[in-house]
Amino acid sequence: VKKKEKKPNLYVKIANRIFYNKSMSLIKKGEFYTLKRDLIKANLEFVPANYVSVIFFTTIVSFFAAIFITAFFLFFSLVASPPFIVSVEEGLGLRFLKVFWILFAVPAAVYLFAYFYPSMEKKSIEGKINQELPFAVIHMSSISNSMIEPSKIFTIIISTGEYPNLEREFTKLLNEVNIYGYDLVTALRDTAFNSPSRKLGELYNGLATTITSGGDLPDFFDKRAQTLLFEHRLEVEKHAKAAETFMDIYIS
Repeated sequence: VKKKEKKPNLYVKIANRIFYNKSMSLIKKGEFYTLKRDLIKANLEFVPANYVSVIFFTTIVSFFAAIFITAFFLFFSLVASPPFIVSVEEGLGLRFLKVFWILFAVPAAVYLFAYFYPSMEKKSIEGKINQELPFAVIHMSSISNSMIEPSKIFTIIISTGEYPNLEREFTKLLNEVNIYGYDLVTALRDTAFNSPSRKLGELYNGLATTITSGGDLPDFFDKRAQTLLFEHRLEVEKHAKAAETFMDIYIS
C-alpha cells in the first residue's frame, strides 16, 4: 500500500518565510511558553515557531481584510430587509468615526483567537478524555489482575477501540517505549507532563510510583477507578443541576 506524502501547507510555508526568524527569536527569549505547552498538549501538528509565524502572518492578512471591510461600511450599511445592502447617506467623516474601530478590532480578534485556540482545543480534548477515563481504568483494573507486564495493559485497551480519545494518548505513551526506547516509568512521567488531561497525568504519575516502589497494580487501579467514578458522578450531577436551573429560568 502506497502512502501519500503529506506536503507542507503553502500558507504555513509563506508565514515561515516571513516570520520564522522573528518567531524563533521570541521563543528562545521565553515568550509564548504557555502557547508552546498548549500546542503539545492539544496534539496540534505544529512546531511552536511555525504556529507563532502563522499567528503573525494571519494577523497581518486580517488587517488588510479589515481595510476592505472598513471601506465597505464607509459607503454601505446592512439592513434586515431587502435589498439588505443600502448606501450610506451621512457624511464621510462622521461615518468613518463610526466604523474606524474595525481596523483594529478584526486583527486583534484574529490574533487572540489564534493564540488561545490551542488552549481551547486542549480543554476540549481534556473533557473527552475525562469522560472515558473512569471506565477505562475499571477495564485496566480487571486486566491487571492477570499480572501481565504493565505496558501490555495499554496495548489491550487500545485494541478494544472503545476509548478513542484515550487511544491516542496511550499510543503516544507506547511510542516512547517502543520507538524512542524509554523504560515504562520514564515514559509515564514524560507523557504525564505533556498530557492534556490533569487526571490522566495523575494516573500516569501514580502508576510510575507504584511500579517503582513495587506496589500492587490491581489495588492501585481499583482505588483510582473508585476515585474517578466518584468524581464523574459529581460532574454529571453538577451538569444535571445546571440544566435544571436553566430549564426553570426558561419556564419562568
